[in-house]
Amino acid sequence: MLNIRNILFPTDYSNCAAQALEHAVYLANYYRAKLHIVHANVFDQEDPQDPDHHLPDTKKLHEQLNSIARERMNSNLQAYVKGFREEVISMEVLRGFSAADLILQYASERDIDLIVMGTHGRRGLGYMFLGNIAQEVVRFAQCPVYTVRESEKPLSPDNKNVVLSPVDFSEYSKAAISMAREAADLYSAKLELLHVVKNTLYSPYNIFEEKTNLRLPQDMAERYEKEMKQLFYASPGPGVLVKFKVVTGHVVSEILEYARSNNIDLIVIATHGITGLKHFVLGGIAEKVIRRAPCPVLTVKSFGKSLI
Repeated sequence: MLNIRNILFPTDYSNCAAQALEHAVYLANYYRAKLHIVHANVFDQEDPQDPDHHLPDTKKLHEQLNSIARERMNSNLQAYVKGFREEVISMEVLRGFSAADLILQYASERDIDLIVMGTHGRRGLGYMFLGNIAQEVVRFAQCPVYTVRESEKPLSPDNKNVVLSPVDFSEYSKAAISMAREAADLYSAKLELLHVVKNTLYSPYNIFEEKTNLRLPQDMAERYEKEMKQLFYASPGPGVLVKFKVVTGHVVSEILEYARSNNIDLIVIATHGITGLKHFVLGGIAEKVIRRAPCPVLTVKSFGKSLI
């Protein structure tokens, strides 16, 4: 069983966050972990619309906002957290200039083992210029991050039959496979490992991510499958029912298509923590999957905190 003692759930009081809260509560109950619920009050000091520039008693204003935040937080708990152990719930309102920075700082200071949060899955220019808090937390957190995309018909947090773990044979894959085995064991689910052979005709700068449907030679598919099996059995974790699959094409598109076509309930994927210009141009595979996945995504790093 994973060593999870502290789970952090950041909330913005949205319906998306409410759906993620159910997963946080389920995992906290299962692992008997403390659940930390936080909300970030963020003000831009350069924003002329900031109430700090118009109201004289800013201290009183902040107290009122914090009070409202706590009331809404309690309302969410009453609606979504039934029968949870109140003595292991910590609620706090954070104050700063960046929600992601506040979440990451809290996670570091409180020895958080797992962050569970909702993601609105923004794309295009809105994503590029406005950014996404969940993406930033995934990129820089030192612990695994479990993201839940808002759904019109969300499934129960314990309703998971198939767990998918994409494998790229990097140093990160082994950590992701071990976490995927633990997740499959937790939910009594089947585990499927997927390797996508990059299409050599595909340009990494192709923003449309078009599917080419090229067939992979049988001997090459068998070789990759054999390597996946070796990696799986070399990775620590409980024994679970496992399936291996090799496809060719654009990595992100194939992972998402496989998840949709095979009714995947959870994706466990390694994130390489790409930053700087390379990340701006290409983006991270894990972050792109999080943005568009039809199911929750658990991201794992080979560095930072280990739960195994």
